[in-house]
Amino acid sequence: MTDAATDYPRTPDLIILAAALAGAVMGLFNIANTSIGWHLASGDWILANRSFLFSDPFSFTSGGAAWIDHEWLFQVGVSVAYSIAGPAALVGVRAAAVATLAVLLLLISVRSGLSPAAALVLAMVSVAGAHGRFFVRPELVTLLVVPAAVWLFLRRDRFSSPGWLAGLAGLMVVGANSHGGALAVPPLFAGILGAEIFQMTLARKWNRNAIITGIAGLITAAGALLINPYGWHLFETPVRLAHLVDRASIPNPEWISPSPTQAPALYAAIVVGVVLLALRERRVAYWALFALATVLALRHIRNTGLFFALFPLAVAPSLATWPVLNGARPEHPRVFRRANLLAVAASALLAVSLAISPWPGFGFNWADNYYPESACDFLDAQRLPTEQLYNDVRFGGYLIHRYGPERQVFQDDRNEIHEHLLEEIWNIFQSSDTTAWTHLLGRYEASTAMVRYHPQIRVTDPSGNDLGSRGFSTLWFPQKTWALVYWDDVAMVLVRRDSAPPDLIDRFEYRIFRPDDLSHLEHRLQADPSLIRSVAVELARAKQVSPTSWRAQAIDKIIRR
Repeated sequence: MTDAATDYPRTPDLIILAAALAGAVMGLFNIANTSIGWHLASGDWILANRSFLFSDPFSFTSGGAAWIDHEWLFQVGVSVAYSIAGPAALVGVRAAAVATLAVLLLLISVRSGLSPAAALVLAMVSVAGAHGRFFVRPELVTLLVVPAAVWLFLRRDRFSSPGWLAGLAGLMVVGANSHGGALAVPPLFAGILGAEIFQMTLARKWNRNAIITGIAGLITAAGALLINPYGWHLFETPVRLAHLVDRASIPNPEWISPSPTQAPALYAAIVVGVVLLALRERRVAYWALFALATVLALRHIRNTGLFFALFPLAVAPSLATWPVLNGARPEHPRVFRRANLLAVAASALLAVSLAISPWPGFGFNWADNYYPESACDFLDAQRLPTEQLYNDVRFGGYLIHRYGPERQVFQDDRNEIHEHLLEEIWNIFQSSDTTAWTHLLGRYEASTAMVRYHPQIRVTDPSGNDLGSRGFSTLWFPQKTWALVYWDDVAMVLVRRDSAPPDLIDRFEYRIFRPDDLSHLEHRLQADPSLIRSVAVELARAKQVSPTSWRAQAIDKIIRR
């Protein structure tokens, strides 16, 4: 745990500024995550009621289920920011967080012995690796708190007083009240301390102070996590989620184990890290940190951001043993300055290359074609729903923010709240039990539905003969019972025929096709070309609603064949 930072020159202001600006640019893109809506609504609720949330106020299917809202501090923060400047403020919060992460990793790498130029490149590559996790969500806090806490723990022998424990406790309190990722800190500390003791045992050279401060740091980190509105119940969160995400009834892409094709940067970084540590690192603590970060990332793809946030802490000391990368003052200052300029240029190029990605796109707003804004405008214009609205999981967060808590939602992506509902829906879909589906919707009096686009479903007859692929809405919201009255590239709105105003159906129903059932439409038109004119009339109406719709363009190609 040696740290010879005092032997190295001060990090140039240009390098720090480059890290901050490049990090900020990497965080300046439009918002595209489903949970931000209920985070904003939760913050609004907490501020309005001056109380914490202990039960769910947002869903009419949960029955007010108990809820450990351990992310309340982040939610209050984004609620305040949004009230000031809307989505632009949220993007600004993310940009500031990413910029802070970039500077933090830069300074940690310099303190580990790297030259400013090498530290900047390592920091920016790590930030770029974590880029896919830069949602406007509480995870941003974890990406800052965890590496800062681990760094304090790794260099604890540099402190002459136990004051560092107060800083550690502060970090843990912020983390515990912002995101469950802070719960990873005590296991990381335990792994590092265990590795240090193991190496002491092998060398038969004991460092009593390292053991005492390590135990103190571990106790402080674990104890500070209890300073939250839910006390020890906070520790139930990872256990509960781990139980849920391993169930087939709760498919969550964030909790899958990433394959090399899904996370190539992760696997490349793991290989590079193993090589670097094998070549130069003999301190088992850094191996332990790298191994634990790798296990977390390979277990769940949502932990890839945390892996890259910890990557410089694990590999920077071994990189610093290479003379060309070492931060000792060079004999030729001109070479030193040129290296800094090249590192600044490389970081700027990397930041710009990420900023110009086509989607969600550089900007300060909600991402295009992601949220059901236009579909909700239609609901409002037609004063729907008069009763309960069935909504897809993906739309729940947006609907909660737009309408809640006065109008509750059917479901959203809080798996722990909707465990039993998700299991019931899964069983219905697996058995293709349309009768049970009808009863489920009837039980909750759903008279209007907002449905997203699913992959088409292969249909067979009772004998197993292939009947082709059909759209999700066609099978589960059949035309006999449900009328499609609105669609764009994000969502479809359907109403029950027996409860919707007749004039609404007369004016808005699409009677000939469903936009998620285009293969069937193509077969119908081939069998009966006389339907082309009717399809063209309905398509013209759809283009008036959404002139740039790619689905409308696909239908247009079908009828022109």
